[in-house]
Order: sequence, then C-alpha cells, then structure tokens
Amino acid sequence: MRRILAGLGVVVAAATVLPPLASLGHELFAFHMTQHLLLVSVAAPLLAAAARIDVKPVAGWCAFVGVFLFWHWPAAFKWAMTHPPAELLELLSILATAFLFWSAAFSRRFIGHGGGALLVMTGAVATDIPGVVMVFARTPFCALPAENAAHFGLTPLEDQQLSGLLMWVPANLIFFAIATFLFARWIASHEELVTS
Repeated sequence: MRRILAGLGVVVAAATVLPPLASLGHELFAFHMTQHLLLVSVAAPLLAAAARIDVKPVAGWCAFVGVFLFWHWPAAFKWAMTHPPAELLELLSILATAFLFWSAAFSRRFIGHGGGALLVMTGAVATDIPGVVMVFARTPFCALPAENAAHFGLTPLEDQQLSGLLMWVPANLIFFAIATFLFARWIASHEELVTS
C-alpha cells in the first residue's frame, strides 16, 4: 500500500511541473494555483502517508505555513515567475514543506490522531489568507508576466479571483476531509480504550 501511495504522490507531483499544466501555469494564474493545490493537498499527503516519518508538529506547521505564505506574497511570486530556477524552487519548497506538514499531522509519536486533526485545521485556516485576499481584492496584484487570461475568457482580476477560490474551497475540502478522518480515528481509539 505504501508503494502505491508513494507512486501516486510522485505522479501527481510530476504532473504539476510538466506540460501541459506547467505551460498553462504561465498563461493563467488559476492554473499556477492548481499546481500549488495539487502539490499541497494531493501529492504531499500521499507521499507523507507512504513515508511515515515523524516530524515535530510545530516545526512542520511553521515550515509549511511560512513557505506557503512567502510564495503568495506578490513580490516573491512575481520574482519566481520571471526566473525559471526560482519558479522550480517555489514549487519544490512548497512540496517539501507540505510533506513535512503532513508528516507531522500523520505522526502518532508526537501528537496522535486528535492532534493531527487540529494541526490540519489550523494549517487550513492559516493558508486560507492569500485565497481570501485574492477573492476580495478589487485590483489584480498577482498577474503573471505572460498573463493570457483573455484567451480563457477572463480578465486578470477574474483570473485572480478564480485562483483565490481554488485555494480557498477545494483545498479546504481536502484539508477538512483529512482532518475529519484523523478526528474519527482519534475518537475510535478512545472508544477502544474505554471498552477494553
């Protein structure tokens, strides 16, 4: 099972940095945010579930949230999108720190399932901030250097708002689903202790 999870994680991660998604990510901001969404919410949890390493929760949470918020700061984002090595650094650092975050959430050594659920929920709230700002901003501040939103029938502002919604809604659904699973495991383990 661990090999299957690892294989799926690698496939999803590779799909984010290869065409067609990588190419589309230079034309439409929403596609670039889809890359982030796939790395953070799909590839990283699959890889962490397969690896099963223990990461201290505070370290994993701070590394992930800090890196995630940094790359969604407009100046850092624009720098990454105008320098191909920096863009690769952006994507790899997001994946690496998301892997640490999910490893901490899945660790039974440090926090168990209940603590993991809480870690995931607080991580979801912290990483919602850029998405919320993008949705409610009145002007586009994260336009791509080779922005081609018009080709997709969108304005740059609509592209940014769509990107914010992608970060906010689908990502939260995945985070909350995993948190609910961990919470259910925590409840089940406590019920087993009571009945034994």
